[in-house]
Amino acid sequence: MAGLRTFLKQDENVKLIAISVDRPDVSKNFAEKIASDGKGRVNFPILSDPDHKIIDAYGLRDPAYEGQKVYGIPHPAVYVIDKQGKVVWAKIESDYKQRPTNEEIRAALDSLK
Repeated sequence: MAGLRTFLKQDENVKLIAISVDRPDVSKNFAEKIASDGKGRVNFPILSDPDHKIIDAYGLRDPAYEGQKVYGIPHPAVYVIDKQGKVVWAKIESDYKQRPTNEEIRAALDSLK
């Protein structure tokens, strides 16, 4: 998420939203930790989904953690949704350590123009 702080172009008509399974206070602390590097704050909302409603609706819950304390960890995913609410691009990673790159996301956004 740190790399997304400067992702959007100035005056770009795009909304960036992150969704986390963490409680709001945990997400807030995480955002503050990112900002402590002096490169800027997280300038987009981090929505909390501790009951996994959104994550389950998109089929992102990682079954590898079933039966464990951390069950509910989602696969990392990015969705580009157009103004009509249609998902026009998605990238879902199976390894939680991997994330879609900013270049991939930028190409998907640029393809909407």
